[in-house]
Amino acid sequence: MHAKKQLQRLFLQIKTSCLLMLLLAISSVANATEIQASMNVSPEQCVAMRQGQACYVSVELSWQVDTPGNYCLYTTGDAKALNCWINKNTGELKKSFDSKVNVEFSLRRQNESLSVATAVVKMAWVHKKKGQPRKSWRIF
Repeated sequence: MHAKKQLQRLFLQIKTSCLLMLLLAISSVANATEIQASMNVSPEQCVAMRQGQACYVSVELSWQVDTPGNYCLYTTGDAKALNCWINKNTGELKKSFDSKVNVEFSLRRQNESLSVATAVVKMAWVHKKKGQPRKSWRIF
């Protein structure tokens, strides 16, 4: 009986060690897929005269990642990439556009939908729209 308990204890220790090694392996693979990235856009704001008018701007965008790879740059709502870079860890793009709403840029690994970095150009106006115009006459 004593030998049987020792064998069971040894088997439990082996199972525990294997489980810990498996968890460490999964953890290291998960950490290897995390990408440290940053993206800068200039200017960060586009100003139009009146709210609702299109804002015209030329932006300069730069990005960098710690892991070289194939990356593509997208804007919100557009399935087509603005530009792609092959086996790079940095990139730059100059782009002119007009918009009435904020424009968000996202950097993604090629053929993936998850963004590794984002940047936004916010819209602003000199004059905001006012509410409904008041009636200048009354019955009573």
